[in-house]
Amino acid sequence: MENKKSLLIIFTLIISAHLLLFANIVVEEKIVVAQNKPASTISKINLKNVVIKKPEPKVEPVVEPIVEKIIEKPLPETKSKNIVKQEKKKEVKKDERKFFEKVEKTEEVKVEQRAEAIVQEIASKEVIKQENTIDPSQIEALENEYLSKLRYVIEKNKIYPNAAKRLNQMGKVHVSFIISKDGEIKDIKIIKDSNYKRLNEAALEILGKINRFEPIPEKLNKNSWEITVPIIYEITRS
Repeated sequence: MENKKSLLIIFTLIISAHLLLFANIVVEEKIVVAQNKPASTISKINLKNVVIKKPEPKVEPVVEPIVEKIIEKPLPETKSKNIVKQEKKKEVKKDERKFFEKVEKTEEVKVEQRAEAIVQEIASKEVIKQENTIDPSQIEALENEYLSKLRYVIEKNKIYPNAAKRLNQMGKVHVSFIISKDGEIKDIKIIKDSNYKRLNEAALEILGKINRFEPIPEKLNKNSWEITVPIIYEITRS
């Protein structure tokens, strides 16, 4: 701004100097003309009364800077972090509730199934007990019937050794053995012998030959049965 002011002042001074020179030239011309004209009055011009107009300074147009208008776009409505967290927590809780409800339902179904299975098992056992529970007299009758059949089979398969007959050897052999539930005969042994080797061996051969007998009756409720049978060897004379 100071440079502009100084330039204006210099410019005005130069113009005023030119005007003064121009005014002096005009005055001299008028004086010369007046001298040529006779009987003319010479008028004096006082330069003090001359008003010099200062030139108006040129006003440079002010260029306004172009300002780009920034259009603010409305931000999308976003939920606060706390609200999002709360919604996530609610979703997680709902999922947990659904999961636990499913687990509880499956557990209830399993418990009901187990209870039904236990009830059925107890009922079946009670039915079996009722079927197997018989009077002691009936049990004794069944045992005697089974043992009589076994004695019949043993006597049927008994062989008297010829050498023992010739030597007139007689005696009683007490043989012990175990009959399994399906009727298999095992663990055969002599509890009390007859003092004769041939008779003892013959008694063992009988049970080894039989090997299997009728299964034990279910009403007796026995998985195995240890039996001792006396096998008698005697010579009958008529």
